[in-house]
Amino acid sequence: MTTHVSRGADAAPAASGWIEAAAYVSVIGVLSLTYAVGHALGAHVIAFILYAMVTSAVAMLAFTGMGSDAVAIMRHPASFIVGLAIILIEVCYFVVISLVSPAHGTVVTRISIPLAMLGGAVALGRRPPALANVMALVIVAATAYAVMISAPEVRVPVAVWGLLTGIFMVVRGFGSEFHPWNRAARTVHEKIRVTGLVVLVTSIIGLVLTALATTATAFGLVPPLRVVPTVGELFHLPTLLLGAVVGGVLLTLMAYLNFSAVVKITTENFMATMAFTPVTVWIVQSVGVALGLITATAVDVRLGTAMAVCVAAVLVIFWAGHRARVSRRA
Repeated sequence: MTTHVSRGADAAPAASGWIEAAAYVSVIGVLSLTYAVGHALGAHVIAFILYAMVTSAVAMLAFTGMGSDAVAIMRHPASFIVGLAIILIEVCYFVVISLVSPAHGTVVTRISIPLAMLGGAVALGRRPPALANVMALVIVAATAYAVMISAPEVRVPVAVWGLLTGIFMVVRGFGSEFHPWNRAARTVHEKIRVTGLVVLVTSIIGLVLTALATTATAFGLVPPLRVVPTVGELFHLPTLLLGAVVGGVLLTLMAYLNFSAVVKITTENFMATMAFTPVTVWIVQSVGVALGLITATAVDVRLGTAMAVCVAAVLVIFWAGHRARVSRRA
């Protein structure tokens, strides 16, 4: 992992950036636990995530304000792509957590890293170093192994939903990179504002469509579907309350920590800290089990091995990328 910080950066901001990056990874652990709790409480995934997203968008925009170009940002086609991807990431990850433990699910979704590398190479001609490509294959093998050690009855859905999570992560990443307002944003405040607007418009549209589908189902106009919450599920009080906490606190805090840490320690260093996400999720999961919030099987040697391999491989990928950048500048 590289420890390079942008030239001119003071020691204090750099140190706070590393603290924020560590906090971000820790909050992901709490988010994963909250998803597991939501599943245990009977929350419908669509209702839960949409409530969380709307609350998060409102919280972000309460902090930043809408801005004079809010309508233009929300109407841009890229906003719908990015916003939908953000929502679908959380929907798919929630489903994964409902099938396996948070620690297990986090290992499976590491497939997003080789998918991002593949997408960058195919679509944008970004050629990773040879060592990084080897490590990407190692991650594919580790995530496949994590799927194989799942209970037989959930292996296929875990694989499908884990893969979808990774795909939507890649869509969000590239969509955000090429979103014109997001590219133009230079401050933490501005990036949070753009994100808030993008999430607001897509989550409100999603919530309205869901409410219409729920109403149509209740009146027998369309047959019941698992993807559509019932009236009881849509207005389920624990879903509303927990969704509000997830969105107003966790997702909003993650947005701030993400943008702030990147400014202070560079994107490469921030992404390197993300390698430790399975570890923090495992720690928080253990706390949740100890407190009786969730029931989850302990991380055994097999899952622990897959987790360690993923962490090591991600760190090597970022080290190889840093070494390649240094060589090009030399």
